[in-house]
Amino acid sequence: MDTLRISPKYKSSDWQALNKTDAAHWSKAVEIVRDRLHGRFLHFADKCLRDKFSGFVVLSIDCLLVETIQQFIDGVIDGHRKSGPLSKKFLKGPRFQPDFGTDETRGSFYSDIRCGLLHQAEAKNKWLIRRKQAELLKKVGTDGYIIDVERFHAAVKDSLEDYLTELCKPESADLRTNLWTKMNHICDVRTARGAMYGTQSPGHQAP
Repeated sequence: MDTLRISPKYKSSDWQALNKTDAAHWSKAVEIVRDRLHGRFLHFADKCLRDKFSGFVVLSIDCLLVETIQQFIDGVIDGHRKSGPLSKKFLKGPRFQPDFGTDETRGSFYSDIRCGLLHQAEAKNKWLIRRKQAELLKKVGTDGYIIDVERFHAAVKDSLEDYLTELCKPESADLRTNLWTKMNHICDVRTARGAMYGTQSPGHQAP
């Protein structure tokens, strides 16, 4: 029974109907991934960002997506106990350079922003969250940082689009294989959950 959605527009059966060896199916595969991540997360972060006091919640959503997108890139099914390496690897991407160019900076972001927000609902140590900076990340003194939430959010969105663009290229065989591994797992879980819980009620959403 296929009753639970994997994104606002698509069910697991939509993904399972695709053939990864058919070049014509890859545009649909990319659209499903985009709908999942935009439709469930980025769309709402964009809305929240309009409020001047939304920096914490937007960065929290972005931190979640940093790990999630890297899991898609690497084909990671279970990210348990892998949050640190996944987050730091993602921040090595070109959209975050040169601001996150050192292990120290990436590690501090993970400990004080990612873990601070997701575990304690606070930015830890000497990190500040602001807007309208000339740079994504400003170093203050020896261990202080001011992060621009608007620029960081834009970098996450742009990184996702870069990834989706690469998936459209036939030569991106490894990325495509990893995506298939990740999405097949997601769909298998949703199909089993749908069989257990039955039809999704209006106004409710499966994870």
